[in-house]
Amino acid sequence: MELFELILILLACVMASAIIDQFIPHFSLPLLQIAVGLVIALIMPALAQVHIDSELFLMLFIAPLLYRDSREVSRKMLWDNRWSILSMAIALVVACVLAAGFILHQVVPAISLAAAFACAAALGPTDAAAVAAMSSTVNLTKRQSILLSGEALINDASGVVSFQFAIAAALTGAFSAGKAVGTFTILFFGGIILGALCGLLLKYGGKMLRRKGYMSVTTHVIFEVFTPFVIFLLAETIEVSGILAVVAAGLVMQEPKVNIKSPELARQEMVTDSFWEVIIFLINGILFVMLGMQLPKVMEADHVEGLSPIIVILAVLAVTFAIMSIRFLWVSGLELIHRDPETGERGTAHFGRTILQALVTTIAGPKGAVTLSIIMTLPLAMRDGTPFAQRDVIIFITSGVILCTLLLANFVLPLLAPIEHDADAEEDMCHARVRVLEKTVREMRRVLQEHEEEDFAPALRVTLMRYRVRLMRERLSMESCGAMLSQMIQEVLDVQQARSDELEKTADHISETERLAYDSILPMIRESIGYFGGAERVGSRPGLKRDKTYRNLTRLYKKTDAFDDDEKARLYYGAVVFAMDLEHEAVHYLQEICGEGDRERAQVAEVLLEEHEAALQSLWGRINYGQDTKFEEIDAFIHSSHDQLPVGMKNNSMDEVRKATHYHDEADANALQIELEMIRECRLEGTITGDQAKAMREEVYLMQTALLE
Repeated sequence: MELFELILILLACVMASAIIDQFIPHFSLPLLQIAVGLVIALIMPALAQVHIDSELFLMLFIAPLLYRDSREVSRKMLWDNRWSILSMAIALVVACVLAAGFILHQVVPAISLAAAFACAAALGPTDAAAVAAMSSTVNLTKRQSILLSGEALINDASGVVSFQFAIAAALTGAFSAGKAVGTFTILFFGGIILGALCGLLLKYGGKMLRRKGYMSVTTHVIFEVFTPFVIFLLAETIEVSGILAVVAAGLVMQEPKVNIKSPELARQEMVTDSFWEVIIFLINGILFVMLGMQLPKVMEADHVEGLSPIIVILAVLAVTFAIMSIRFLWVSGLELIHRDPETGERGTAHFGRTILQALVTTIAGPKGAVTLSIIMTLPLAMRDGTPFAQRDVIIFITSGVILCTLLLANFVLPLLAPIEHDADAEEDMCHARVRVLEKTVREMRRVLQEHEEEDFAPALRVTLMRYRVRLMRERLSMESCGAMLSQMIQEVLDVQQARSDELEKTADHISETERLAYDSILPMIRESIGYFGGAERVGSRPGLKRDKTYRNLTRLYKKTDAFDDDEKARLYYGAVVFAMDLEHEAVHYLQEICGEGDRERAQVAEVLLEEHEAALQSLWGRINYGQDTKFEEIDAFIHSSHDQLPVGMKNNSMDEVRKATHYHDEADANALQIELEMIRECRLEGTITGDQAKAMREEVYLMQTALLE
């Protein structure tokens, strides 16, 4: 029961820290979580005494963290930087274990040398997620990012293996270098081979299940979460490295990123990513809160075992300095001999910049959740049953080093590598979206022209207008033309309202009920052709929302099945013609502006003119559905058809509405596929960047997912 209470409190602390983080934007979330844990430990000291089995702790926290990281990292980038990564993940860990272990033993002789090595081994792994979780942004190069992520994947394994050897030596009092090398080889390569085999089996097994229709979105998420635990347990059962097995499986199970996905695959990917995001956030948060809970222990006399808190704090600073110094020297050497693949120059050609980048890489590798999870597996007792000497002090020293490295990353990194805030980034993204949407609209218009007589054409026409709304919203958000565009839109709306008032004066023969019907239907029609933000109500009389008849008619005409008899169809037809009249007036006004001498206003007017001509054509398609009246006759049609249908023309508008409703989802799905293809084309043409393409693809995947709801 006390374990369950601990879990609830830890989850509450993680949630509270996430809320507090919104009010302290320039402070690291991990540091906030540590502070929350410290406060909870001071208020409820008994919580820090709850013990979790070490093997369970290792599996619950490390396995899912490493598995997800290995699924996301670029295999190509890892391979291109393999020697640097292996050097930092293995050789650097060994160097830090030896140096920091000896220093810790010298500062605190009460800690045995083997136990000191265990402490240093736990501090071997870095936590790139800690930097990613920080609110203050840091400008890292691509090489720095891949070195940190690749190092974090592999040095977890080397740190855990080194820790296990050190603990074995501490418990038995014996250590054999030859046996250690042999055991390490079996653990290292055995874990990789087992993980790769399991990854291949699960990867192709999952594909087979999906092809046969047995893998739903929910099943896929369970499969993803289930995988790291099973592989870890299997590896530990046959006595190879569970850590490396999980990493190898994750790398093998990576799927190539494709530009176009079905709605089902898009939903699967988004649900899986969201689920893992929550799980990883909770794991990291719980570990940092638990770290904070360990800090007050050093102040308790029965835990420091006669050591002065000053000595323990000095040990924290000494170990931190040793680890960071060795790491800096090591990374500096790697960067100085590294040859830039683009320029061919070594780091020595730009000595100052190289040393600065090495310092950034050094500090950007703080210790975090993995280190804490490893040190928490320290045994409680020796093999003879006596307590493990200085266990709580070792945990505190490890926690202190984690805290110091996080503080350095939080406060020093932004000074060394400040992010260059690009004021034009948002504007560039708007331009990118406009380019993609323009190409998408053009392609959709081409498809519509080729299939004008098909049953799905009405639905595609409505979808096309919604894309034009998205395009207009993006244009309005652009600083370069948004203000002038907004001003001209208001001018057009004023012209349309004036035309509506003029028609109102000549409509004495129309009954009040019919006029209310027009007022209730017209906003829906204008909204369907791209008006929003109140513009859809232009042409309707103001102050009607409180009118009971108006409200009843509005509810009636929002239902597709309301258009059953000839009277309702006639009213809908009349409202569409009225909307066409307003669009025709807007087109005429914009054509006049295009003919004026003001080039800047003419360019904006040309953009709006295209939109209003498209809206007019969309409305004409509703009136002319299933007929062959020429669009060129629309001018005469508008001015002669307010009262009745022209001779020989049929009112098929209700049939058009029903077809649009029936094929709505299919049209949207096809449009999203077109948009994905246009994103790919723009990326290949170089008109948008890779990051912009990725962001827009994710937006499309989200919309595809919504189609399945």
